[in-house]
Amino acid sequence: MQGKRMFAHDYSRVGFYMITMVTGGRRRLFGQCRDNRVLLSPAGEVVQRRWREIPQHRPEIEASTMQVMPDHLHGILYVKQPLEKPVGNTLRGFASGVTSELRKTSGNPTLKVWEKGFHDRVIMNSETLRAERNYIRDNPRRYCLKKARPDLFVRVNELHHERLPTGEAWAGFGNQFLIEKPELLPVQVSRRASEDEIGAVKGQVAERTADGAVMVSPFISPGEKAIAKMVMQQQHGSLILIRPEGFPPFYKPSGTYFDLCAEGRLLVLTAFAYTGRKQPLTRDRCLQMNRWVQEMCRAPQ
Repeated sequence: MQGKRMFAHDYSRVGFYMITMVTGGRRRLFGQCRDNRVLLSPAGEVVQRRWREIPQHRPEIEASTMQVMPDHLHGILYVKQPLEKPVGNTLRGFASGVTSELRKTSGNPTLKVWEKGFHDRVIMNSETLRAERNYIRDNPRRYCLKKARPDLFVRVNELHHERLPTGEAWAGFGNQFLIEKPELLPVQVSRRASEDEIGAVKGQVAERTADGAVMVSPFISPGEKAIAKMVMQQQHGSLILIRPEGFPPFYKPSGTYFDLCAEGRLLVLTAFAYTGRKQPLTRDRCLQMNRWVQEMCRAPQ
């Protein structure tokens, strides 16, 4: 697994670190899904125990929130005091200890447990820490939903359809059949729209989505977000979300959008390339997405 590092950050300093490690070949060594929960295998129990034992070997580190998944783990390490060596040394020791124990218990001296490396994210504030902890705790449910309906979590890097604006390299994630729906409804609400104006649009959208229309929008302005939230809270209504930047390598929708994807009610589209950096949401970029929305929603000739 390709490690992700924050440039010029000192990984021996005090701080919170969100860690992801995956099994070699994404083999489901550590457990299985049941009722939207992960039941750990003996190997998964070894991983969980050894993670919790990290402070015994490194008292400067607190092994905070973690979740072992069938083919990976997420965990947060809190470095309470400066380390002599970067936190990555501790993670390599943890991975090596797990591998050594599982090779002995399985009787397989060549067992490959981990993909090489790990992914980390430096947590910079309490809001991000809270979000990462919630993400980890909810990971079993999301993972099991995704495994139960893999057809709804498909990413296509070269997506072609007559409704998509030509001359662009489109990529999509989610239910691609939504673009086949007879009526695609553009949703564009000015940032300056009043509550009454937003309420009027909500009423129109609710009526059209009840008849099977699919909303199409970047869902960026407060009014657009309010309308998307309204539809997501209903039992009907689907969205085509125009993403203002490219898909990162392990992209999947988050939060309520994830649940919408699991229900087959979401398609995320982008024609922007992934650059590895957060792209500024400029006026030109917003106007470009709005033009795409209008073109997609034109009645077929």
